[in-house]
Amino acid sequence: MRRVSEKMVKLRRHVAFAMIGFLLLGIVGFFAVALFSPLMRTAEVRIVRTDVRLDLEQIQSLLSPLFGKHLLLLSAYDVRTLLEEGLPDLRSVKVDKDYPSTLVVRITVDPLIARLVIRNPEEGNIPEGVTSTIDYLTSEGTYIASARASGGDSLPTITLVDWGARPIPGTEILTSEFLLRVAATERNLQEQFGQQVLERMVYLRAQEYHLRISQWTLWFDVRSSLEEQIQRYRIFLREVPPEEVKEYVDLRLKDRVVYR
Repeated sequence: MRRVSEKMVKLRRHVAFAMIGFLLLGIVGFFAVALFSPLMRTAEVRIVRTDVRLDLEQIQSLLSPLFGKHLLLLSAYDVRTLLEEGLPDLRSVKVDKDYPSTLVVRITVDPLIARLVIRNPEEGNIPEGVTSTIDYLTSEGTYIASARASGGDSLPTITLVDWGARPIPGTEILTSEFLLRVAATERNLQEQFGQQVLERMVYLRAQEYHLRISQWTLWFDVRSSLEEQIQRYRIFLREVPPEEVKEYVDLRLKDRVVYR
């Protein structure tokens, strides 16, 4: 009886080992097929566009090195690295895989915050309709030239002057800190004085910005704090009659306010 029991234990043990072996063999076989099967090679890249300014043809060209690559081994890092070469305003990339051979890529770009007018005093004004693209500025200060953009017509306009070398599309021309400073200035003018900014002009090399309101133009820079310049403006409004100002109020100087 004891011998029968021992044989049954050994038999169960052998069966268990055999099942584990078959399971491991199946797993190894699955991965071997997955790794070497031509069916798992990338044959299609499907783009999910989140902004109309994304050029699908350009994106397909940027991602062309992925075709023929094994889908299982591709990562979001691989995709992002290729996209960064041609999309300077790239914000995020999400990658999904539709097996056996389709890569699904969802691309998000930095939002646009303004239309950009690049003024060259030597060239004069360029007539409308000459170029097929419109210049924009992203939230990260990147200059983008695009023929189409979501909500582009409703964006405020920033006029760029004093730029030295003409900016090239795809380059960062203003820092996000500078843009936040301009936005904070507009907010302070609205909240503290009830004044709405109508036009914005940025002097690139001087790192200053001029904001036109209905009465005059206010001159700001980043060499002193915004709080100091707003305080100078508050004192100016209290001490100078509005009818004396015809053109501008310069708030950049620490010891005085100049106006014309």
